[in-house]
Amino acid sequence: MTQHSPHPSNASSSNKGGTALIVKEASSTNQSSPSTSTEGKASSLQKSSQSGPPFRSLRTLLSKDSGLWTKVTLLAIASMLPILAIGTATYQFGLQEISNRTNPSQTLENPERKAIAQQEQKLLITLLSGTGALALLTGAIVAYLAHRSMKSAMDASLPSATQTVQDSMSNRLQVVTAAFQTIHTKLSEDEIYTSIVEDVRNVLNLDRVVVYGLDGDFNEIVMAESVAPGWPNAIGTFIPDPCFQARYIEKYGNGRVKSIYDIHSQGLSPCYIEQLDTLEVKALVVAPIVCNQQLKGLLIGHQCNSPRDWQTFEVQWFKQIAAQVGFTITNLKLSNEHDSLQQQANTQIQWMQLFTETVQNIWILDDPDEIFNTTVRSVRNILDADRVIVYGLNKQSQEVVIAESIVPDWPSSIGAHIPDPCFKARYLDKYRKGRVKAIENIYEANLSPCYIEQLAVLKVKALLVAPIVSRDQLVGLLIAHQCYGARVWQEFEVQWFTQIATQVGLALDKAQNLASRSGEQHPISDWA
Repeated sequence: MTQHSPHPSNASSSNKGGTALIVKEASSTNQSSPSTSTEGKASSLQKSSQSGPPFRSLRTLLSKDSGLWTKVTLLAIASMLPILAIGTATYQFGLQEISNRTNPSQTLENPERKAIAQQEQKLLITLLSGTGALALLTGAIVAYLAHRSMKSAMDASLPSATQTVQDSMSNRLQVVTAAFQTIHTKLSEDEIYTSIVEDVRNVLNLDRVVVYGLDGDFNEIVMAESVAPGWPNAIGTFIPDPCFQARYIEKYGNGRVKSIYDIHSQGLSPCYIEQLDTLEVKALVVAPIVCNQQLKGLLIGHQCNSPRDWQTFEVQWFKQIAAQVGFTITNLKLSNEHDSLQQQANTQIQWMQLFTETVQNIWILDDPDEIFNTTVRSVRNILDADRVIVYGLNKQSQEVVIAESIVPDWPSSIGAHIPDPCFKARYLDKYRKGRVKAIENIYEANLSPCYIEQLAVLKVKALLVAPIVSRDQLVGLLIAHQCYGARVWQEFEVQWFTQIATQVGLALDKAQNLASRSGEQHPISDWA
């Protein structure tokens, strides 16, 4: 017997359309463009990225103050001049003194005097060279000390350079932490997607951020979107792309991240550019959302007002956020599975207790009528059904309602005869072999018109049927009716109901054995 399970609710249909947002290979690298500012923490984060490293501003300031370095050089030269002047004067005076003491005619006549004069001249030259070296050393020392003093002064006057780096890193960490904490508090995938696109758009000051979820055929569906006023919406767009699975699915699954400065200058295909132009996209960045090592979707940021030079830290942050979304969804699935398993375990324990209590109530009885009446009362209360009956089958296989428990105001079926000429030929053997039937709605189950008519008299909308088998013979059917409306029978309800019907058959076996030993004849012999 087939069993009907609950129908899952259908997902809202997506708009079929012609906008593809999957990022394909670009042949050229990013180019620079004007950058924009953001608000709050995002503002300081982006401003630092747009102005470049803080040390660049230090170099710029020093270049503007090049006059100061000229003064340092002049100071070093000035410190050398007195020494050079003294050395030069000493040399001149010494040379003049040697000339006065040495007569050229005497020098020619006396070679020894000539040698002494030459020796004195060499000493003067050595003294002059030492004086020059001393002057250079003094200038170098003065320049070094001036450089140190200038650097200390510049560092003291520019404390914001290092502080800017620290503030930028602090702001980035705060933004990342806040975004991570936000998505971890969400209870469903839709909430995670809706939250993250809004946060990312605000932090990076983007014009649009979307999440592409990939369906079973790897077609892109825009599942979530945050878009600034004035730009077209992409939410719900269905975008078929026959090339995506072959060319890019594996790359993005392995962590590929793509940033495009200008879609019109990076070698994209004309049709793809046309699709992006529909959404007025000028620049974009894409990172994969991976769950359980499977590509689940893409996190995509769009800049629509102009091309954009994506900073390295922006791309890295974007990648981290996409990865964290994947981790969060994975953990959410694991948590849901754990909760579901825990709930199933608790449900099984609860229904096992109900099963044990019902079986105990049945097995203490020896009379078949009492067994049937106790069963229908217990089953109706536990399943919260509108009516529960036992069909007893006589030798002509005609249905006879021999026990009933019913909610007031619904018509009673006790003692009713429901002839069905097809039952013996089609279903008698199937039910004897254990067939169980769960019908959620009798008007959608392909039942025969005459059978629907008979059920309609009793106001039945849904039903659950299990066989009562005693000594390998089908002696009856345990049937639950839902009258106020259709009902989706849960799997654990069907299993419990089937097990109760089996226990009723075993209780009848016990009652029959007791009746045989005592010589009593119970009504069971008339329809068993």
